[in-house]
Amino acid sequence: MDRERLRNYWEDTYKSTETPFDVQGPDEWIAKLDSEGQIGASVLECGCGPGRTSLYLAERGHRVLGVDISQRAIERARQRAAERNITVEFRSGDVLELPVTDARFDTVVDIGCFHSLCNDGDRAAYAAKLHSLCRADACVFLRALSLRNPNGAFVGGHSPLRSEAEIRSAFEPAGWNVAMLEERELDLFIAREDQPRVWAWFATLRRSSALVRATV
Repeated sequence: MDRERLRNYWEDTYKSTETPFDVQGPDEWIAKLDSEGQIGASVLECGCGPGRTSLYLAERGHRVLGVDISQRAIERARQRAAERNITVEFRSGDVLELPVTDARFDTVVDIGCFHSLCNDGDRAAYAAKLHSLCRADACVFLRALSLRNPNGAFVGGHSPLRSEAEIRSAFEPAGWNVAMLEERELDLFIAREDQPRVWAWFATLRRSSALVRATV
């Protein structure tokens, strides 16, 4: 899928005043990571949507940049930040096009951005871009839908279901060590009534000093 088609898909999704992503609290996974002190001071959230995770982490004292390809999602996130008087930066745009001004992030949170990238080249470029944006000891906390799900969910006509091999082949050559990669069954608020259970990969990826593939 080309990038403009992906952008249009998410803009159309956020035409609705309420989407399945318009919920208030954080995922239990994120709250647990934060309570354990695993979320660093400076956070990049890729595919932040209306901002629930970014807002939660900013409210907890982290410096957060939330990025989403949908301008509508970002406008909604900014409005919520203003309503709750939370300081957080939201930026509309393609994560692959973020300028590398300095390697400032300690943590990247990705809940559904990686699995929306539907070709090997974009996934590899994404992993390399994150490497260039992060500090030496940074971590990526990634959740991506698994191939164990029925192939009925689509992002712009393409399946967002990912394999272990796709995660490893994108991140390992780009200078990330796979510290944890587990497939778990979980309840998701976006599940259909006839598919109440969803499988997802949960990954912890630690930045190594060397980048094997050229940085994008």
